[in-house]
Amino acid sequence: MTDPFTNGCQSQVSPAGVRNTMLRWAVIGTGNMAGQFLQDVAQIVNGRFSAVYSHSLVRAQAFAETHALTAAYDDYEQLLADPKIDAVYIASTHPHHAPQAIAALNAGKHVLVEKPMALSEAEAAAVFAAAERNQRFCAEALWTKFNPLYQSLHRQVAAGRIGTVQHLSASFGFAHDMSQVHHRLLDPAQAGGALLDIGLYPIMLALSVFGYPDQTQARVVLGPTGVDIAADLLLSYADGKTAHLAYRLDAHLPTKACISGSKGWVELETPWFACNALQWGETGKPVTSEYGVLLNRGWGNQFERVNDAIGLGHLAVVEHSWADSVQLARYLEWLRKTWGPSYPFER
Repeated sequence: MTDPFTNGCQSQVSPAGVRNTMLRWAVIGTGNMAGQFLQDVAQIVNGRFSAVYSHSLVRAQAFAETHALTAAYDDYEQLLADPKIDAVYIASTHPHHAPQAIAALNAGKHVLVEKPMALSEAEAAAVFAAAERNQRFCAEALWTKFNPLYQSLHRQVAAGRIGTVQHLSASFGFAHDMSQVHHRLLDPAQAGGALLDIGLYPIMLALSVFGYPDQTQARVVLGPTGVDIAADLLLSYADGKTAHLAYRLDAHLPTKACISGSKGWVELETPWFACNALQWGETGKPVTSEYGVLLNRGWGNQFERVNDAIGLGHLAVVEHSWADSVQLARYLEWLRKTWGPSYPFER
């Protein structure tokens, strides 16, 4: 068995045949994320959604009508048994991501699963073990990494445009109505809180640029329902590099990111996780701008790339590898164990 947790996993090829036709998708979940994603990828030519699952048939049928889908299910096993479905996009609430992904992979479906794909490192490893065992594609839907401008940024930083990188900062915050205590963002039963919904974006950036930190200092604010509503993190590395990250559900933050090096800096404009503009400040040079174009809001870039990878018989993508997902899951789990929140179903 090949090691599914190496950065080279994108080169793994499934022997289960390569499709050259449009892939047929089902969406799991009928919430806001599912609806936005389907609207954004409607014009992508190498994949098409035709079915939806919800535990409520009424909601599934309403969603299917809104998005012109041909099938609505309230039985997950029945959907997975449908031979007209090649792949599933999982956009349910956080606790269901890993179990639903494993069930789909065991049923022979390819999987794109929303972030966070798992609530622990062990869960993430189990998902990818199922993908390896069944020789099916699987990826965590961290759409930022599929943004062409974000990829250009990393190439240029790696090539030394701003010298040796020493520091980065990133924020993500908006003011949610804190009186909506039953909303999924504030509901511990649905793995709510800032960390797993928005905090993982700045954390992903730090892990991508610097790797796993040697030390973390944190101030985490837990709200009345027990979930985290805000945090400031300082990630430190043995070589002196640092990352300052902030995320909040109770205040609007600039939602910018900046990477600083010995020869300059680069700023990702708001919203940095789906940016289409960079500002480069280099020693002795005027500040310059670099622009990019997203497919609609940006989910289309991810969906097109995933369909291409599946068509080529790959089990993963290099943009966000299995190793990347496991590392992210490990750090998120450690943060929650150290500063909270914990969830009722974990006790």
